[in-house]
Amino acid sequence: MNVGNMDRRIQLQAATLTANAYGQKVASWATYATVWAQLKYTSGGEKVEDDQVSSTIKAQFTIRYSTDTAAAKASDRVVYNGDNYEVLYVQEVGRREGINLICELRSA
Repeated sequence: MNVGNMDRRIQLQAATLTANAYGQKVASWATYATVWAQLKYTSGGEKVEDDQVSSTIKAQFTIRYSTDTAAAKASDRVVYNGDNYEVLYVQEVGRREGINLICELRSA
């Protein structure tokens, strides 16, 4: 893993459920780590459904392993460049050298 390629600043966020004024549960996002990452786009596409075009971009963020980043899970999201990437799954790189976050960015 080449740390020199980690040139993108990202935020890792976890959802917490809170009650709104009406007592309904809503997800609010809290940042638990801000780290440097390597970004690699893996695929993308678009589709038309009900006369509406939607696109998806799959990306892999590689980050260094730490006690903060080890908490990453598939229900989290990555915020990069103002976009919210949904984490699909998490892969450990080597023996706690790094973590791959396989993510998807959806737009309507």
